[in-house]
Amino acid sequence: MTHPAGPVPQDRSDLAEAVRMLVRTVLPVGVVLVLALAVYGGTGHDLTIVLQDRFPEDSEYSGLFTIIFSSALMVCAGVALGSLVVARAWSAATGDARASSPAVTAGLAVAVLCVFLGFDDVMMVHDAVLPGAGIPENAALGVYGVIGLALVAWAFRPMRAERLGLTFLVALALLAGSLGGDVLESLFEESNPGLASLLGHAEDVVKFLAYTALCHLCVLIARRVMARTLSAATERAAREAVERSGVPSGRVPLRVSSGRHALPTGRVPAAQVDQGTPSDLTAPIPRP
Repeated sequence: MTHPAGPVPQDRSDLAEAVRMLVRTVLPVGVVLVLALAVYGGTGHDLTIVLQDRFPEDSEYSGLFTIIFSSALMVCAGVALGSLVVARAWSAATGDARASSPAVTAGLAVAVLCVFLGFDDVMMVHDAVLPGAGIPENAALGVYGVIGLALVAWAFRPMRAERLGLTFLVALALLAGSLGGDVLESLFEESNPGLASLLGHAEDVVKFLAYTALCHLCVLIARRVMARTLSAATERAAREAVERSGVPSGRVPLRVSSGRHALPTGRVPAAQVDQGTPSDLTAPIPRP
């Protein structure tokens, strides 16, 4: 479906959107990530270096994937916020509420969640900053859990209205799987260090896939919001053009000029022959 303002996102079911996110975004990123880790680990390097948080004293590659995925998360959140600003500015300037939709609320909630996660992961807030200030990590995680649940509750209803509830739940399930892997890693850290290391690597991979799913959501919401805003702006401009032309409502003026493009049906007009022009145009021109 094509609109003068650009391609309008197709209307898909909740399940179709979730499957589309997994197939087109999460799965390809997962394959590339696993291959990159296989190459890096196969050359004798420690996977902990690139998967762990940023510790520059360990290696120049320390926290490489954390930086990449957290930065992508915050950039995609910025894309979503930019589309929301445009939509709200349009609605405020014109009073046209058609551009507003549940996607605006959902986009704001998801963008705030993404900025929250990305900033915490890059700056190691609950890992180092808060414990360094005397706040236990478990207490910080408890507060984070409350904040996360509040953001999820804020976003879930508009997500369902946009048929993105299942897609949002898949992203949250990946995030919860990462947190569960973190807990299991702590449980086996002393009794089985090898298993704990494997669980730690798996937890990091699942976390990055959760970030990928949230990036997909941010971009998808931004596209919906912008498509609706541009659609409303295009329709308003067309209506105002018709009103300025003085043509009654329902009739669009057509400027007709000479040439083949003047015919809307695409038919080429027949050549008009003057009375003094010979019918046989191939005949030689008479000399005076």
